[in-house]
This record gives sequence, C-alpha cells and structure tokens, in this order.
Amino acid sequence: ITLLLASTPPAVAQEKTSTVEDIVAAVEKHYGEQANFSATFDQMVARQHLPDRPIKKSGRVYFKKPGKMRWDCEEPDKVYYISDGKVLWNYVPESKLAYRLDVKDSELFYALKFLSGEGNLARDFNVSDGGTDGARRVLVIKPKTAEHNFQQLRFFVAAEGSTIEETELTDPAGNVSRLVFKEVSHQELPEKGFQFEPPA
Repeated sequence: ITLLLASTPPAVAQEKTSTVEDIVAAVEKHYGEQANFSATFDQMVARQHLPDRPIKKSGRVYFKKPGKMRWDCEEPDKVYYISDGKVLWNYVPESKLAYRLDVKDSELFYALKFLSGEGNLARDFNVSDGGTDGARRVLVIKPKTAEHNFQQLRFFVAAEGSTIEETELTDPAGNVSRLVFKEVSHQELPEKGFQFEPPA
C-alpha cells in the first residue's frame, strides 16, 4: 500500500525563480480547489534485491473529498484499495481475500491526506527543493517523525507550477516506486464507488 501515491494537472504560471514555499502554496491551492480527482496511472517499482526485475502495475485512481480514495490496479493482477475516509480495504479477487485497516493507521493515507482534503503539506512534512527535471520542479517530501514507513517522496511539479505529474517514493529498504498520472479528470464521482462490502 505504501508504494501507491497520487496527483493531477493544469492551473497557473511558474517562474523559474519560484521558491519552494511558492510552489508548495500553489500546489496546496490547486488541490484545495478540487473536490474530485481521477486518473489512469502507471507504476514501476525498482527493488533493491532484484534490480533487474522491476514490478510494473497500471490502473485507475480516484479521490473524493473529504478523505475518500480508491485505487483499482488492473495489470498485471486485479487488486483494489478502497476507502470511505474511515476504513481502508485491500481486496484481492483472485485469492478471495479482503484486508481491513483503519485509515488513521495507513501510511498511504498519511502521505496523501492533503490530496483528499485533509492535512497540510508544509505543516505535516519537511519539504525541500529537489532541483529540476526538465521544465518541472521537484519537491522532496520527508516525514517529520521516524515512525512513518518511507524515507522520502519526490513530487514532480508541472511547469505551470501547481500540479503533480509524477511521484516517487523511497521506502526504508531503498525500494523506489514511481507513479505517472494520465487522463486526469475532475468530474463528480459517485459516493458508492468508495464503499466496499466484502463478498462471502
């Protein structure tokens, strides 16, 4: 679960001289104005112990304020992460297993809560300048306490300066998960999509 992380596209103009504080403020403003978010995603996980065998996944992600999120992994296997803002379910249809977790205990929720209408980037994380990636600026996001199960995130902020096009998470073992978001939409999402009843 900690390998998954989200984002969106377009809004304002960014000067090359923008400070980290300017970019964080623009990102927070953009996501604060969005009540719904969905996108397709491609994920690649580079593993320390198997550097020549990365894991690749793809699917669709959904966010709805306040606090609701859903990840539908379609390739190579079907796996679903569904949260109504209180409970996070991980459902694996092939094995007929469903795992239940309180959202407050989820690293995924902690890392992404500012995207789903809760939390605050500058307050909840240590944010620093990660330089540039082409025309994009990179934000380095680190947890303020050692109890959280990731070393850092990198947010790749679009040249317009307010949206995150890619995320990169490094876990304590040095594994790196990179997510790319495409086909972004802010259309209204139905509440029922964030509700889950485990089958028999």
